[in-house]
Amino acid sequence: MRLAAVAANRDGPGLRHIIPPRVLDAVVAVAIAALGLVSGLGARAQHERMPLAALPVLAAMGLVLYPRRRHPAVVLGAVAALVVALVVTGAALGGSFLAVLCAAYSAAVYGSRRLVIVLVAGAVAALLFVGIPQAFGYGGAVQRTVPVPTILAAAGAALFGLLIRNQFSARNSQLAVMAERAEWAAEQQAQETRRATLAERLRIARELHDIVAHHVSVIVIQAQGAQRMVDRDPDRSRQAMADVERTARTALEEMRRLLGLLRPADTNGADEPGGADGVASEDAAGRQPLQGLADIEALVTSMAAAGLRVTLRTTGEPRLVPEDVGLTGYRIVQEALTNVLKHAGPAQARVLLEYGDQLEITVTDDGRGAAAGLTGTGPPGAGRGTTGMRERVSMLGGQLTTGPQPGGGFRVHAAILSPYLPPEQGMTAAPRQPESEPT
Repeated sequence: MRLAAVAANRDGPGLRHIIPPRVLDAVVAVAIAALGLVSGLGARAQHERMPLAALPVLAAMGLVLYPRRRHPAVVLGAVAALVVALVVTGAALGGSFLAVLCAAYSAAVYGSRRLVIVLVAGAVAALLFVGIPQAFGYGGAVQRTVPVPTILAAAGAALFGLLIRNQFSARNSQLAVMAERAEWAAEQQAQETRRATLAERLRIARELHDIVAHHVSVIVIQAQGAQRMVDRDPDRSRQAMADVERTARTALEEMRRLLGLLRPADTNGADEPGGADGVASEDAAGRQPLQGLADIEALVTSMAAAGLRVTLRTTGEPRLVPEDVGLTGYRIVQEALTNVLKHAGPAQARVLLEYGDQLEITVTDDGRGAAAGLTGTGPPGAGRGTTGMRERVSMLGGQLTTGPQPGGGFRVHAAILSPYLPPEQGMTAAPRQPESEPT
């Protein structure tokens, strides 16, 4: 019903939208009444059978058509009764033809299903028992007692009205289907927009988590070390605080680069803080390339400077990968080493990059974090960081596995299928050194 109403509202401008239906019905009723009355007067002028009492009947036949849309069955019955009155008075029925046609047509178009069935049955019966015998010269007695032409005219008008009604029904059904398809398309577009917005929010949330969790964890560890050594070894304490400043600046630059992606393209970043303190402005940082596999060595070096014993090893021939693959590999190593720094305690970590049929990234440690997780509800790091890593790898068609190692320690392994590009299309380079062991 709602779709039908929508289709009806899309009919567009027409006569019923220019002239109100009741005004149009009143004009039609008055016009047919006037024509019937004029026809009766003309018949009297030509000395045809038209008693004076038949003139008000002809006028009434037109006036009763006014409510034909709202009460088609009543109007049809009233017109039929007036036709009978004309037959009883012995008047000619020529002046009643327009009223009969209009009443039959309106009953077929605006009537109920039951009235339509009665009209169809009556029209078929009139054609079979009156029209066909009359066409073959039979039924003379019937013609003298029954207004055959009037009945046939009513039957023809009813059939024509049924045809028009079917056309309108088919048109309304088509409009309803079109409206439903339009609503479905609009809903699909809205859902696609929501999915794209949610995916972008998740991507930004992963980036923010990876940046904040890693750098803040390193800052906390370095600040704690500086506090412990401030009295015993002031030089090392100052070096640790310098590392805190460097890590904080790096985090700030990455945050500004990420936020720069959210700003409109025409936003002027000249008034942003930066430049004087040595930190790149937001727009300038936004144009810097994303981290990739080539930056893992620097990441390992910074983690070693923060106090984590970590080694990096590369096997296979390093090859070029797209930016999203390089950024995913970098974030996996960053998150895994951050978890080692936070959870494993005194431990040694190993990072392995394997270039084969697929790109494999493995980060293992021999700390206590995994052992502690064996008695808990889940492995350490099985929170937002692990979820973010798994989502990143899944988007690239790869697989991520995490869990404790036999004998202690923890292992993070990511496998990405077909991640390589031809050298001329490379966007993120592989690590420059096949093997390094910062201490």
